[in-house]
Amino acid sequence: MYEITFYENQVTAEELLYLQESVGFGKANLLQSEKALKNSLYCISAKVDGKTAGMGRVIGDGARIFYLQDVFIAPDYQRMGIGTEIMTHLLNYIKANAIEHAHTTIGLMSAKGKENFYLKFGFRVRPNEKEGPGMMFNFTNN
Repeated sequence: MYEITFYENQVTAEELLYLQESVGFGKANLLQSEKALKNSLYCISAKVDGKTAGMGRVIGDGARIFYLQDVFIAPDYQRMGIGTEIMTHLLNYIKANAIEHAHTTIGLMSAKGKENFYLKFGFRVRPNEKEGPGMMFNFTNN
């Protein structure tokens, strides 16, 4: 049996870089990752027997819009319930910090083929009959 331990707001930039690369999302910039983590509202990480296994973070304005970002589970630790636990921590943080009796939006972008994982938490696939497709823009600042 293995021991899974969760840590709040202790994700390091090196762990983020490792997990991002392990799931095939490429290498990120260390300084950029440090700043991203510092500016996050909440982070949760998981270790299995002391080894980095997964993470997720909440970003946004902390009032109207929350966004789930960098929900990464290293391939060796997928299908162990870690992703579900990370999502539970992230959503519990948002529920505890959302303003009562106010409409709150939680967004995320799913990796292709992982949509079903998020559907079980109540997320919707876009586009649908009321909402258009999500959009994004990437650039490199030279």
